[in-house]
Amino acid sequence: MSQQVRSPRVYRRGSWESLVEGLQYGGGVGQWSWLAHRLTGLGVLVFLIIHVIDTFLVVAYPAEYDWTVAIYGGVVSGTYYWPLRWGFRIAELGLIASVVFHAVNGVRIILFDFWPAASRYQAALFWAVMAAFWGIMIPVTLWVLSHLMQNPAFMSAH
Repeated sequence: MSQQVRSPRVYRRGSWESLVEGLQYGGGVGQWSWLAHRLTGLGVLVFLIIHVIDTFLVVAYPAEYDWTVAIYGGVVSGTYYWPLRWGFRIAELGLIASVVFHAVNGVRIILFDFWPAASRYQAALFWAVMAAFWGIMIPVTLWVLSHLMQNPAFMSAH
């Protein structure tokens, strides 16, 4: 019996290898701003989906809406849990950071669309985005977290 010799097969990377290689790419600020823009956009999208469902409860199931809002404040079944309140406040801060970065970086992207020569200043524009982001986020963070240093209003009433 004769055997047929197969021609060699081309190696094709899998999805995981492609992802790992993409994250190892040293493309500089352009790569990282692209990734951060996509991730913050997904973060805002997830919030919007949760928000639509939450708002739906107001009309369809008002009691469940009140229960959900109480959980956001750290109250479950009438008992206050401060870690829950802190967790939601930190998540809220993450949402604010996502919206701010996505908006400011979006202005940078629009600048590239309307002024193609701006791509020569990509690194400088990225650092301007970061300066604007932190210039907004530092006072906002202090304000958001300062409310955690006080007892919630419902606890002060007792």
